Amino acid sequence: MLSLKEIFENSKIDEQKSVIRINDKNVEPVQYVSDIRFLWGCNQVFGFYHLFIENNLQLAKQDFFTCGILDEHIITRFEDRLLDSGIHHITLAILSDNISLVSRYADLTHPWFAHTIKSGSLIHAMQCIIKEDWQALDKDIATYERIASTQKGKINIPDLMYFKGILQKDKAMIEEALMLLLKDHKKRNKYMGIAQDYISVPALGYAKLAWLKGIEVEADHPLIPKELLPYRPLEKYEDKYDFLKLS
Repeated sequence: MLSLKEIFENSKIDEQKSVIRINDKNVEPVQYVSDIRFLWGCNQVFGFYHLFIENNLQLAKQDFFTCGILDEHIITRFEDRLLDSGIHHITLAILSDNISLVSRYADLTHPWFAHTIKSGSLIHAMQCIIKEDWQALDKDIATYERIASTQKGKINIPDLMYFKGILQKDKAMIEEALMLLLKDHKKRNKYMGIAQDYISVPALGYAKLAWLKGIEVEADHPLIPKELLPYRPLEKYEDKYDFLKLS
């Protein structure tokens, strides 16, 4: 198994290959979107490397910012259905501490998102919290109450508890939800790849969002790095890729 340093070094090489393909004027849209997603993965690795190996929180936040604007790019330009695929992506955007990006992320949508929301969308609930749209969040809570009442939906009981805790500003309820999510870490993160070794999704994203809303929850667990929770934006964020500047 490769070390994080080796994965980081390989990702730097792969990043350049993807950028070259993206900058090719003849690149097909399918390949373009595929390479954007690949770059997202590279920057996620960079963020973990900078945070956990180099202990450089500033570089990690820059990497997470890049992940967020890559998401924004393919969703707005290609109507990509990334918002239907879980909250890993929005979590990294929130961890960047770039409030402008986070606010824009809360408004991202696609032509079929309304249908997704009716079926239950953790991302939409997080978007509602970011925007403080409590009426819409209450509707999402009602949706997850129905979901959690089924055998298959019991896995979402902690999510439901978290949303209710946010709505009621109940710190203890939120912390209890985070602990339940951490107990379920392996099940909830089994498709997260390298991320599951370093962070717990959605627990980390939920904890960070609570802090952004003034609820300074405590979560003493290595998969929720404490240094990521306070809101400490960078003085300046870099638009890393030229093709994003032109979009």
